[in-house]
Amino acid sequence: MVNKRLCIMQCLSLLRRWCFRQCRFFMQRVSNFLVNFRPCLLSGLQREWLSFGFLAVILSVSATPATAVTLPPLQLVDQAGQPVSDVVARVEQSQTSAAQEGPDVAVMDQVDLSFSPKVIAISTGTRVQFPNSDETRHHVYSFSPAKTFELQLFRGNEAPPVEFDQSGLVVIGCNIHDAMLGYIYVTDGQVYGVTDADGGLTLPTFTAPESAELVLWHPDLEETLALPIAGLDNQGDLLRIELPMTQRQAEPEPAAGSLRNRLQQYKTNDD
Repeated sequence: MVNKRLCIMQCLSLLRRWCFRQCRFFMQRVSNFLVNFRPCLLSGLQREWLSFGFLAVILSVSATPATAVTLPPLQLVDQAGQPVSDVVARVEQSQTSAAQEGPDVAVMDQVDLSFSPKVIAISTGTRVQFPNSDETRHHVYSFSPAKTFELQLFRGNEAPPVEFDQSGLVVIGCNIHDAMLGYIYVTDGQVYGVTDADGGLTLPTFTAPESAELVLWHPDLEETLALPIAGLDNQGDLLRIELPMTQRQAEPEPAAGSLRNRLQQYKTNDD
């Protein structure tokens, strides 16, 4: 069951968004009414100034002052309390003086018929190299709206880097090995990261309005989570967040020689 705190934070986030939309809608309706009321009494210049005044009111109502925020190190876990790696965390409407300096060229390798790392997060405009460390050739491609591309059969470092110039989620596959899946999360924001094998991630100090949210994405989540920053407990040494998911346990691979031993056993029994 999803913990109660997470549900409350999601409800508050939805309520805040609804209130802002209703406020903007109401102020716009009032502005339109006053501008169109008895137009013969208002000159064109007066109507423009009246519209400008109400636009300023709308912006002042919807805008909130930005404050500096320092979140403790994050730890993302599933409903069983197990750490979740490959979670993308980003803060909407945020800025940081220590802007993340990602590599000019990010790397998503291909090792043992898998993309490594499986998930990367990059800034818009970053190029990604897809080296092939396997002995077999790969055919990397994506049909995602944020980036459609194809790198036909190649080995080693033969394929040129690909530039990701539009924000969004890009799902990567191999046309030869259907089980290979990778994810590239492209963002316009400055504050983001991906959890490590222990589910941990430390975000830099940032400035953001009270309405800012911590957005969490993972391939196994049914939908992206958005948690209000104002509702997070940033006073402790660790901010533990439980995700509404349970990780699938990988089945152990059979030990080397197990099939041979089993066949040998059958042969002995037959004898």
